[in-house]
Amino acid sequence: MGDSNGAERARSLPKTASLPNFGAVQYWAWRAARATIGRTPAPAAYRIAGGLGHAAYWCWPRGRRAMRANFARVLGTAERGLVDRVGRASLAGYFRYLVDFMRLDGGRFRLPQVEGEAAFAALDRLLERGRGAVIVCMHYGNWDAGAAFAAAKGYPLAVVAEGFGDPRLDELVLGAREQLGMQVIRLERAGPSMVRALRRNGLLALLIDRPVPGEGVEVSFFGEPVEVPAGPARLALATGAALVPVAFRRSDPQGRRMEVVGDFSILPCDEAKPECVRTLTQRVMSAHERFIREQPEQWYMFRELWRGQGAGDGAAP
Repeated sequence: MGDSNGAERARSLPKTASLPNFGAVQYWAWRAARATIGRTPAPAAYRIAGGLGHAAYWCWPRGRRAMRANFARVLGTAERGLVDRVGRASLAGYFRYLVDFMRLDGGRFRLPQVEGEAAFAALDRLLERGRGAVIVCMHYGNWDAGAAFAAAKGYPLAVVAEGFGDPRLDELVLGAREQLGMQVIRLERAGPSMVRALRRNGLLALLIDRPVPGEGVEVSFFGEPVEVPAGPARLALATGAALVPVAFRRSDPQGRRMEVVGDFSILPCDEAKPECVRTLTQRVMSAHERFIREQPEQWYMFRELWRGQGAGDGAAP
């Protein structure tokens, strides 16, 4: 799945596009990692990934500082031992997510058993309106496995994705999603395609947990102001689509079972006023706050999100 505000993300693309050598490094690193994981039994791959995640926490000072700041706010305590335990578990979970995605990319990943049929029934009722739904996720649990599961159930699902600066890597990563039945919308031409997907009564999946100082909408998140993309709310207002915060979280460390949770009560305001954008975005963020409180270690936020923390210090590994 991709980030939500195409215009905001597009501003950063020239910097990535100007580094073709870095894109080539990413491509060959991805191929090497995928080949290694493809020859490793899944239980061993998960154990290795978890160990690498714990090690990376201590070897990555900037990311560790960001996670400590984020999880101290989420947990409501700066007690270093607890914050570090959750941070290490989060990074280990992210590495296991990468294992899943690389196995998915190579056709070796079996879709998990998903608990939460009531959520899909609620989604079906929303789609009876005929206006589609904007599915708003965070970097939480395993959003790609959740998207693959929804596509396998027959939902018309579109996701927005940013390129990596190397067409070969784009083909590997974005092509893996297409093979699972998702429509991949490239970020640089996202606007009209997103609207068309919703007007066909489809699902459009976006990620929202990205700090955008000065460019998004300010809402409260864990009791403090944070600025996040306004794209999901604006799309819902423009098309009449439902706005659905959803999380696909692991029920076991090996990824064999997942649980889907969501808030299916958010419908667009009658008028596309600025306060409606803020109100809708706040409801989305409040729902995700509840999900994160329940299992904070499944949230993969490796840069400081809140204003005044130096957002962006740590990029995802």
